[in-house]
Amino acid sequence: MEQKKINILTSMAEKFDVGAVLVYSSAWRKENFRYLTSLNFYGPNAVVLYIRGAASARGDVYIFLSSPYDEGRARESLEGVKEILPLNDGGASLVRVLESGRVKNLGLSDGGLFPALLARSIRDCGAEIKSAEGYIEKTRYSKTPEEVEKLRAAVNLADRAFPTFVDGISRGLNEFQIVAEVEYALKKMGAEDNFMLISTGQKEVFGMTPPMNRVAKPGDLVLTELTPQLDGWWCQICRTVVKGEPSGVQKRIFDIFMEAEEAGLALARPGVNINDVAKAENDVFRKYGYGDYITSQYTRVRGHGHGMHLDEAPTVNEGVDFVIEEGMVIVIHPNTYNPETGYMVMGDPVVVTKNGNSMLSVTERKLFQAK
Repeated sequence: MEQKKINILTSMAEKFDVGAVLVYSSAWRKENFRYLTSLNFYGPNAVVLYIRGAASARGDVYIFLSSPYDEGRARESLEGVKEILPLNDGGASLVRVLESGRVKNLGLSDGGLFPALLARSIRDCGAEIKSAEGYIEKTRYSKTPEEVEKLRAAVNLADRAFPTFVDGISRGLNEFQIVAEVEYALKKMGAEDNFMLISTGQKEVFGMTPPMNRVAKPGDLVLTELTPQLDGWWCQICRTVVKGEPSGVQKRIFDIFMEAEEAGLALARPGVNINDVAKAENDVFRKYGYGDYITSQYTRVRGHGHGMHLDEAPTVNEGVDFVIEEGMVIVIHPNTYNPETGYMVMGDPVVVTKNGNSMLSVTERKLFQAK
């Protein structure tokens, strides 16, 4: 493990005044484990355990993995780790290490997913469990220049795969087929995963969904949220495509979405509260008389953070009290329903710079047309 990641665990233990820190990740939410170790695991779960040393010592890091395959890979790639141990032994190895380290209190970061069996085993060996939730997530908010480049590389895959999406609409493919071709294109480029939403239709479309058997007809909108993962990092674009010629109404409403995104982008800079970014987006819809359609009944968020989880904090919504920091990567997307055209989407990721922000995606920002 990198020393700077071990330093995070040291600071975490000091903040919560505990003798050890346990970071638990499930296969569904791997991001904290991957952030600390740069290792992807394939078993059901994994743990990073840090036990504080004396005042002059840095402490020891232990890795617990539930798959022998993962254990072998970790031994080949991880340095600076005292021991790599099994996690699929009912907690026996974990308890042994805690007892040998004389751990009496332990800070737990688990996203609410820590197995009850392991928690009971820890308490049975005399260690108190304290919540250390949120510390690593806050550490991950601001990205290093190297991490920003990883996110840029991830969204570059979305930029390169988007023409496949438009082409599938032009060829009359249904949503299942379009998603399959986009997934294939992304995997050929090196993506390890992709989160993708899609919807086809007009006024009846209230949001984006997993793919269905729908085929776009002339005049239909086809929407996507395209979010590839590369080396653990997720980054997305949101775009709207019209099958055939767009109507005057579709053009007019899409211009409102563009104006809303621009309003959000203009405020995304250090020191600005995320509430004000969301309000700037929503105020555009209010200005044109569509304020009723920016509530939770018609939309979810006006954007969110990006990183090693596809939907990180901060949530860009009115009422969220969060001050933007330099180095954060945020996708701004005023996606919502409109009664004249149905749901529309438009969104791009930006890295927050010293005086503003810089866009990571290069896909043209417009209402696209498919033949």
